[in-house]
Amino acid sequence: VLALVFPFSDACADARAGEKKAQVCLLCHRVESTVGAPTLEQQPSKYLVTQTHAYKSGKRVFYQMQVNVERLSTKDIQDISDYFSSQRAKPARFATEPDAKTIALGAASAKQLNCAKCHSADYRGGKDFPRLAGQVSTYLVRQIAEFKRGAQPHPAISGVAEKLNDATIEALGVYFGKLEP
Repeated sequence: VLALVFPFSDACADARAGEKKAQVCLLCHRVESTVGAPTLEQQPSKYLVTQTHAYKSGKRVFYQMQVNVERLSTKDIQDISDYFSSQRAKPARFATEPDAKTIALGAASAKQLNCAKCHSADYRGGKDFPRLAGQVSTYLVRQIAEFKRGAQPHPAISGVAEKLNDATIEALGVYFGKLEP
């Protein structure tokens, strides 16, 4: 009878199971990491699922990620995503305190690019859009530079990103990294 009432119970995600499965992710995806990988805590689960499947299918290319996700099942991906989504993000760390001018340039650039339209007014993301607030700034700078080069598409700023200079890209990364996650 329960199988008829809850026919998809095996397909339901389990954040507690995801915690165990996510341990390998934390080798790189943590605030203390020196590899510049993004933090995953407090990211929208749906976004994490979509991006993990993109790596697994080869739509998004980064060798280490593809190797790490190739054997994950759909349930594993959902469990891990739900686990990270349920965790409180830690603020980004900076080797030296960013100056006020850089932060102000980042804030003005984020407003001009209308980043809040998709990433929410507090830049904490939602559903299909990642959290930028408190994110590792070196990761954000690398991502925005990839949008600029056309190496990775961005649904809203791909055409505008090519006009961004290095100082503006750096300022965006710093600004978002300084925000409370």
